Amino acid sequence: MPPPCFEAVDLNTVVHDVMKLYDAQFKAEGRPKVAPELNLAEGELKIQADGEQLRRAIGNLVLNAIDAMPSGGTLRISSSSQDGHVLLSISDTGQGLTEEECARLFTPYYTTKQHGTGLGLAIVQSVVSDHGGKISVTSAPGSGATFVIELPVSPGENT
Repeated sequence: MPPPCFEAVDLNTVVHDVMKLYDAQFKAEGRPKVAPELNLAEGELKIQADGEQLRRAIGNLVLNAIDAMPSGGTLRISSSSQDGHVLLSISDTGQGLTEEECARLFTPYYTTKQHGTGLGLAIVQSVVSDHGGKISVTSAPGSGATFVIELPVSPGENT
């Protein structure tokens, strides 16, 4: 990944931009329905970030969530701020992951899917790390998965 080009970015706007990209999939006839639920912080969540890289990272997480729910389900995205950081949570009601799978998810070329390269989550982790942030996942078989990204408002503030 190229180094991020930091500028003032509203995280909530980035989330809305990503959701527009997948809007057709949410409304597609003949496919199991994935219902998006947004619970974003009121107002703007301004941070210093590379908006394009964040769109790519969040898009990867949204696509993974959709793929994890082949029979349909709910995609929940929430944002908040606390103590000089912003938090973004992306949850699905899909099949979930084992503890072992969670431990390996960010390893390049590791995948739990039939298709794909296994690079999506490694890219997400790289983007988050390049922004001085952290990403974590919680999941259990049968109970979906939740990815939480924590980013500093300014990139020099480590989490």
